[in-house]
Amino acid sequence: DDLDRELFNCYTQRWFKEDIFKPNFTFNSYQADYNYRIPEGLEIQMFRDGIDTIPSVDSPLIFGLHPNADLTYRLKEASEMISTIVETQPKDTGGGSGKSMDEIVKELALDYLSKMPPDFLEEVFRAQIQKLKGPPNVQGNNGFHAPLNIFLFQELQRL
Repeated sequence: DDLDRELFNCYTQRWFKEDIFKPNFTFNSYQADYNYRIPEGLEIQMFRDGIDTIPSVDSPLIFGLHPNADLTYRLKEASEMISTIVETQPKDTGGGSGKSMDEIVKELALDYLSKMPPDFLEEVFRAQIQKLKGPPNVQGNNGFHAPLNIFLFQELQRL
């Protein structure tokens, strides 16, 4: 879509230039514990070694964000986790004649389960897309010759 195209154009203008092949080039323009760079050489092991050195948690600065963005993200995640834990704790109920919380949850789960569509069968969708009409003037024309149909099938596979 347009936003994806705009993001791609932004990255392309910023990073796809001759400077990235210079020996001292780094993607981060600030002083950091780790410098993001393209490994030198053409051997795959050099690239694997370079990938192994990348930190498991990236600094928000590499994405152009303020350092507090990471703090804000972690606080939000912790708050949501605690909220989820509290919400799943058993609740005390008054009286003895009502349904327990477990019974209510079980009923809701069974209700949602009954509303679920049947299992996704890739072969069924593959056959249906193959029956679709492809682009004109293509030999062995079927649905998989049209780019949008290929995209549709890839999206269906992700379900």
